[in-house]
Amino acid sequence: MIDINEIGATAFVIASIRALEPEKPRPLFNDPYAPWFSNDRARTAARQLEAVFPPSTTMVRFRTRFFNRFVERGIVDGARQVVLLGGGFDMRAHFYRGTGATFYEVDQKAVLEFKRHILTDNGIEQPPSLFANYLEEDVPGGLADLGFDPEAPTLMVWEGNTMYLPPQSIMPFLNRLGSAIPSFRIAFDYFSVDLQRREFDNEEDRRRLEGVERAMNASFPTGFPDLTVFEKQAPFEVAESGTFAELAEEYGLGEMVAEYPEDWRETLKLYRYCILQRR
Repeated sequence: MIDINEIGATAFVIASIRALEPEKPRPLFNDPYAPWFSNDRARTAARQLEAVFPPSTTMVRFRTRFFNRFVERGIVDGARQVVLLGGGFDMRAHFYRGTGATFYEVDQKAVLEFKRHILTDNGIEQPPSLFANYLEEDVPGGLADLGFDPEAPTLMVWEGNTMYLPPQSIMPFLNRLGSAIPSFRIAFDYFSVDLQRREFDNEEDRRRLEGVERAMNASFPTGFPDLTVFEKQAPFEVAESGTFAELAEEYGLGEMVAEYPEDWRETLKLYRYCILQRR
């Protein structure tokens, strides 16, 4: 049995980082629900991340804005279903209600039951949810039982997951999705380095990454130095990719990133985003 409990544990830390967004000089998003999922331990971990490598929290901010944009643009372009894969405390189903898209959540039972409890206490209904370790379960079949239409235009948000997952399980999972759902786009974030071998160009990058792992109380076993693996081993093509740091200008924070030390900027290039579309 594959254990992906680390994803659930990190959800509190990410919520704590998002909860601090209104205090930033130039906020990139508004997540009024994030404080509901924060706690003292998670806030301490968020502070540790900032101390170990300040750009690490910046990248969480950038990626949140990126995935918001992915959903917004996808709905405008006709997507009628959005699946949040391992989304933890992602509240996009509530941000974008009323847009005509139906949201579905897939995550471990403990995570989604906790989330449902918090939402119920605040008078909010949880969207259709599949309690599952998605690496092992029949996700398309489980979603269909909840009303998901595999023929409808679909987006999948796979935020903050790939780096925690066993590498040998990722392609089989994507192939199962691809064989059951004929047309969809999936967006994810990843590290562009082989994390099994820890093949960093310099020791400083390795030290920073391992500091982030300690702060998150998690390990990162997976990275993708070459995105063509998704085209060779699964039925996808790369529709868009880049580094989150490259989005700084668009977000109005180019000057902030430019002021980071050069070695920090080089490290940031390892953290990237990708959008795949089913061929």
